[in-house]
Amino acid sequence: MSSTIGVVIERPLSMKETGFTEVALRTAAKVFAAAGLLALLFWLGWVMIDVEHMNSGFTLP
Repeated sequence: MSSTIGVVIERPLSMKETGFTEVALRTAAKVFAAAGLLALLFWLGWVMIDVEHMNSGFTLP
């Protein structure tokens, strides 16, 4: 039988440990990116479907 006591297993760089702060910041960044994209789509929809000012051309709200 071979003994594995004292053997250090090296992980590749792609499997590095991530701290709680990094995970939280990455998650927050994803949430804010999605919220920003939704806000942009909502704003564009609001501008493009502005029935009240449709006859006066393209206007910003």
